[in-house]
Amino acid sequence: MLLLLPILLPVHGIALASTAVQPGAPQKKTVGVKPPSTIVRPAAANALSVVSATGPNQAGYVHYWLITAPDGEQETQVGIELPDQRIAWSFPGLGVHVSPFIAEGEVDAEGRVFQVRHLYGLRPFANDTAMRTLRSSLMRRVTPLVRERVPYCELNGVEPGLCMSCMGFVSQVLFPGRTAEFANFPRNFTRIDGEHYHTTEDLLLYMTGLHALTTDAARKRRLDAIGGPPALQEELVRLTTKLAEQSADPTLALAAAKSPAKRRAAAAKSAIKRPG
Repeated sequence: MLLLLPILLPVHGIALASTAVQPGAPQKKTVGVKPPSTIVRPAAANALSVVSATGPNQAGYVHYWLITAPDGEQETQVGIELPDQRIAWSFPGLGVHVSPFIAEGEVDAEGRVFQVRHLYGLRPFANDTAMRTLRSSLMRRVTPLVRERVPYCELNGVEPGLCMSCMGFVSQVLFPGRTAEFANFPRNFTRIDGEHYHTTEDLLLYMTGLHALTTDAARKRRLDAIGGPPALQEELVRLTTKLAEQSADPTLALAAAKSPAKRRAAAAKSAIKRPG
């Protein structure tokens, strides 16, 4: 949730005969009716697919929510859309599980009620081959973690063994590595806020292709091509402004790398192994 996450991410390599996921469904109340999925396709040929809900042919899409904890603290939550249009994610207090899509409503995490509001969903890879690979292996990557009910990484650090945040879970689904300890992030995967952490902001920059652009003019052209809802445009403008400032003054990037983790970024920290 725009929360800093350590780079270490466990990646499973378990092949399953069945891809059915039947986790224990957390108690939740949804408000209103899910809007029809809307794909925003700007005129540019290389435009990003941006959606407002789950829908057909969107397996593997990464969705963003704003969640509000009972104490009023707000964070960004990310999850992966499954072929049946449910969402796989690691939610505070609940860990890795599969949930129905929530446009706006509440999630009861063992007595702590979170307000949840969907922001947008994005196709993670522009390359068709990469998307086919993700979709063909999606359930093999997700199912073992759901069955194991990997807990969410809480900030108090008391969880023994393996735990996983929303960003940690999504990262290992998108970028599985060779070992059980590291996700295989692309070499050009931007870390905008620190040398040793990945965030949901980094993921957004990567999926939109803005991470690879080196000039302000190129980033502005890309923003025009992406389009999408105001919430997405506002966030991308903020992030590209930050990229431009860091490019103009490298000391800003160094300061970001040395700055302590913030609460708003904590829920996006990656999966790690803590001493038992």
